[in-house]
Amino acid sequence: MAIYKLSRYPKTLSLSDGQTVSVRPMAAGDAAALLAFFRAIPEEERYFLKDDVASEAVIQGWAEHLDYDRALPLLAFDGDRICADAVLIRRRSGALSHAAEIRVVVAPEYRAKGLGSALLREAANVAWDAELECIHVEFVRDVQEDALNAVRLLGGIEAGVQREAVKDQQDNHHDIVYIRIPLGRWWQWSQY
Repeated sequence: MAIYKLSRYPKTLSLSDGQTVSVRPMAAGDAAALLAFFRAIPEEERYFLKDDVASEAVIQGWAEHLDYDRALPLLAFDGDRICADAVLIRRRSGALSHAAEIRVVVAPEYRAKGLGSALLREAANVAWDAELECIHVEFVRDVQEDALNAVRLLGGIEAGVQREAVKDQQDNHHDIVYIRIPLGRWWQWSQY
């Protein structure tokens, strides 16, 4: 199994408004800044994330147990402040060893600038370099529509929908949309 190649980092990304951010893998010393980042994400958005990212214990656990070949967190920085987080999660063996899951969270004031799409491309490039075949992304319909549309523009294909799979804080049901991004020849050509 190929490992993730990280020699491209740190890397500077240009956003659509001309601003630049620096991207690099998370380090153990990033726990406090990452916690501050997640706590600044609106609670109604954090509610749908898979982990309690406002918990100091959760973030500290991530920082203390970094394993880039299992979960590669890429952090975008504006100066010393984290403005986005993307994580590439893979299984090392079994039926899903050819694929990875990507999760991306962008601070509200950095949205609609191409940062989420740029981080998704970064993570997909790392996955491609590690000889993975595809990446999977999940979205909550009617809540994460902007992100869902952005992934579709990057070539994401709807792989399925789980109807009324989650509830929001007002007890309303929402669908989960599963998107698959193939990393074969299409991904190679998309990079030109």
